Amino acid sequence: MTKIKGGDLFIVDNSVEGWTGLRYLEEWSDLAKSFDIATGYFEIDSLLALDNKWQVLEEICVLMGDETSYRTRAALLEAVKTRAEQRLDSSIEDDKEKNPFLKGVPAIVDALEKGQIKCRVYNRDKFHAKAYITHAKKEVIGAQALVGSSNFTRPGLTENVELNIQVQSGREVAQLQEWFNDHWEDAKDITEDILKVISRHTQEFSPFDVYAKALHEFFKGHVITASEWEESQSKMFTNLDRYQKEAYWVLMKKKGVRSLNLTMQIKYLYKAPWQDQRELNIQLRIIT
Repeated sequence: MTKIKGGDLFIVDNSVEGWTGLRYLEEWSDLAKSFDIATGYFEIDSLLALDNKWQVLEEICVLMGDETSYRTRAALLEAVKTRAEQRLDSSIEDDKEKNPFLKGVPAIVDALEKGQIKCRVYNRDKFHAKAYITHAKKEVIGAQALVGSSNFTRPGLTENVELNIQVQSGREVAQLQEWFNDHWEDAKDITEDILKVISRHTQEFSPFDVYAKALHEFFKGHVITASEWEESQSKMFTNLDRYQKEAYWVLMKKKGVRSLNLTMQIKYLYKAPWQDQRELNIQLRIIT
């Protein structure tokens, strides 16, 4: 945090000699009971960077948007919600490089389930605001705010050259809170959607599931389909007449136990040592 000479203005810009947004929020985590956050983008790495700090807060409200603009409200909501989820999903994949077991993520999932963390997306227009309103536990400290350019992401809080100023005036913070509340009420709750995205990455799998997935990935591109097998490897299929092949595929496409049984019987007939085509035709008529 850089103090400008001749005034009480504090700048948080992630500079080497100054404060980072992350350090600012870490210190406020010890003093505050809740955070109200407005951000253009939200990535889980911001909470992972604040691990063991944000957990003491009673509530974190994240109001997010996206820079994509659409004409209709319905289209905007779907686009923004999808982009927000995709960005979050991508950020989790990136975090796996440094944190393969996603340490800290289960606590975020638990907080989302309990309502400690709430997420809404603003869908009335393009939303790209950035503000961090911190509500102190003690009234003597009061609420303060950090307003500027930092998104609620790890780069926005630690790496990028940002420009944020601290607002300490009670009257001005109250105005910011009113602005936040108005936009929060107009926003769409996507906490459940965010929870689904994150939970997908923390789902536990059995050893068999892992083994099956490994086999699937290993043989991807090498496994032929049923139709490819019939055309390229079946010794009997190529000897059938056209109408017989068509009848076979009709049965293959049908649903139900009877169709499945018929298909299995026909496949058996293909492999059986019939003496001639006529004998096979007779057997096909019997089972169909």
